[in-house]
Amino acid sequence: MKPLFPIIVVSLLIFFSCGQQSSDYKALKAQNDSLLRAKSQMQQELDDYFSAMNQIEQNIEKIKETQGVLSTQPESSELDVDARVKINEDLEYLNQMLQTNKDELARLKSKIKRSAFKSEELERTLSRLTKALEEESAKVALLQSQLAAKDSLIAELGSTVDNMGRDIEELKTESHSKQSKIDEQEETINTAWYVFGTRKELKEQKIVTSDGLFSQQKVLQGDFNKSYFVRIDPRKTKSIPLYSTRAKILTTHPKSSYTLEKENGNFVLLITDTKEFWSISKYLVIEVD
Repeated sequence: MKPLFPIIVVSLLIFFSCGQQSSDYKALKAQNDSLLRAKSQMQQELDDYFSAMNQIEQNIEKIKETQGVLSTQPESSELDVDARVKINEDLEYLNQMLQTNKDELARLKSKIKRSAFKSEELERTLSRLTKALEEESAKVALLQSQLAAKDSLIAELGSTVDNMGRDIEELKTESHSKQSKIDEQEETINTAWYVFGTRKELKEQKIVTSDGLFSQQKVLQGDFNKSYFVRIDPRKTKSIPLYSTRAKILTTHPKSSYTLEKENGNFVLLITDTKEFWSISKYLVIEVD
């Protein structure tokens, strides 16, 4: 029986040794699996960070492009309604995108703060993106301020133009009124009346009147018939045919400004100086046979 004891002892040692190795192996394997899972999670987390930051950088580039388009809009106040609506829509789009990226950066910062993963490069990237967003936010705010100032100026100019338009209309009305008065005055100044007829005809129209048989006759002293006169432009009328062999001027006119000449046996009044002739009276009364 003695030879069996060493065999049994060796067998037991081998058994326990193998059991211990199996337990150590399982522990190491479990630890390795845990490390692999942690690495995978960390890699996924890192991929999420950079994916989000890449998206933010792309959005910043879009913001810059949109700002560039807005900055090159013409300064004229003649932008049509559709163009101004488009500008306002673009500004609204920029503000929304800026806010979305700010929210995403805040989420990333909060997540990194809670995470066991630490990276100086990641921190620097987040700081750079934060600064870039702040700069773009300031640019958008400036664009909005400039647009508001331009709208205010356009409104002010529009009001000024409206006021000027009203002033111009008032001036036109005033000018038209003045011109009408000037035309009336000019028409009055450049209008004269003449009449010729027998003494009987002139008396019938009350152009010539007398108080008695031997009293001196009066010319244009009463309520005479003005419609009996012929209206003329004194600047253009140089001669008046009288169709009579006798003619006597009853109204007062400078003798040096006219002559009475006969043509074909009848008298014709020739006005040699129109301005002087009508300087005393705009009415001319001539008695003929």
